[in-house]
Amino acid sequence: MANRNDWHAARLSRLRGVNLNLLLVFDTLYQHRSLTLAAEVMNLSQPALSHSLRKLRELLNDPLFIKGADGMTPTPLAHQMQAGIDDGLFHFDRALTQHERFIPATSTREFRIGVCDDAVSGALQPALLSHTLHHAPGLCLNWLPIRIAHEDQAQSRLEAHDLDAAIVQLDSLPLQLPHDHLSDDPIGCVGDPAVYGDTPALDMTTFLAAPQVALSHREDSPLLINDVLRRRGLQRRIVAKTPQVAPLADLLPGTRLLAVVTRSSARLLCRRDRLRFYDLPLEVEPFRLCLLIDCRRPKDAGLAWLRGRLRDAAHVLMPTPGGGK
Repeated sequence: MANRNDWHAARLSRLRGVNLNLLLVFDTLYQHRSLTLAAEVMNLSQPALSHSLRKLRELLNDPLFIKGADGMTPTPLAHQMQAGIDDGLFHFDRALTQHERFIPATSTREFRIGVCDDAVSGALQPALLSHTLHHAPGLCLNWLPIRIAHEDQAQSRLEAHDLDAAIVQLDSLPLQLPHDHLSDDPIGCVGDPAVYGDTPALDMTTFLAAPQVALSHREDSPLLINDVLRRRGLQRRIVAKTPQVAPLADLLPGTRLLAVVTRSSARLLCRRDRLRFYDLPLEVEPFRLCLLIDCRRPKDAGLAWLRGRLRDAAHVLMPTPGGGK
């Protein structure tokens, strides 16, 4: 007990002269890299923010942020401190709010939801927004693009982007993180049926000979079909790359171009019947569509509500785990 009391006394001695608002100033300035923007976000005058920054610099004997052409650049010490300050502020906030009741009908909370794919976002947003308009009209759903290809990136990305949840496509399960496996998203290709016909699948010769548009945001991580083809000594004929799914709806019709996409993306692309979804001429594992939750907030009633609504929307609109439509 004596050791704990000594530790508490030492901590008290170090921190009792530190104004918590200075840590908020540090965190906001680190996020925005601009005195003007940080002052606006904190609803302070710029002179008041500058005064707080001077106090921080005196306290730590370091400039912390150096003004340059690209804004306020953090010093090495500022970079070193950020993770600890951000984590500390997070847990302090959770300690104050974790026992608050969440009442959807009266809440004005904003949920930040990371989404890996335009098609997934397009499928889920209408159902979830319709539900919130009727049952939680004060909520705001902020959908943000995020790239998470592997489990080891997930929690850090959730924290870095200040996300409440993320819906991602992963190439394998199980996960150690808190998650819901929403669906399996089969991989196929889309092309013009006037060129490739109404057959359910393309043969290997046709598939490899066709010029293809690749989705570059997936090329950066191991794309399952590329791995399978490479093991067979085969390669696709890629003539273009694009980071977005939606433009394919106008790019592919009237051409011999193919694009390898998930079934959820194909639903978006084939709405006007100008394109058709074809099965691939080889067996490829589907992507696993998963809902990831920030593991630091297990008792957050609002997150539990959001998790349930996202899960309900996905089960209605997306394929069920193990296949199906």
